[in-house]
Amino acid sequence: MIGKHITKEYNTQCKYGKSGVYQLTCPDCKMTYTGRTGRPFKTRFQEHVRDFKYNNRKSAFAQHLLDNGHSIGKMEDIMKVVHIKNKGRMLNTLENYHIYKETVAGNQINDKQTSKK
Repeated sequence: MIGKHITKEYNTQCKYGKSGVYQLTCPDCKMTYTGRTGRPFKTRFQEHVRDFKYNNRKSAFAQHLLDNGHSIGKMEDIMKVVHIKNKGRMLNTLENYHIYKETVAGNQINDKQTSKK
């Protein structure tokens, strides 16, 4: 059942107002953070930026940037919409799949507890 959901990638430019699973790529080291949101992608990205700007470590992505002295970059350069989906179990499953995929590749920023879900 998940197979039909994991094959799509979207043009982020036209999907910022939607919700679902997204990936943020560190502009300096190319490590990837995978997240999900039931709100617009643009809103969630702005929260990551705010956490970075004000040294708030609630966002694992912002924490990675701050701990390593990396820059944040523009949304259109570092954010990729992986799946458009409303809140629910399938959204959680899709996020976990992509966290696992990046963990296996040795490329994930998500904290270790997140990647074990």
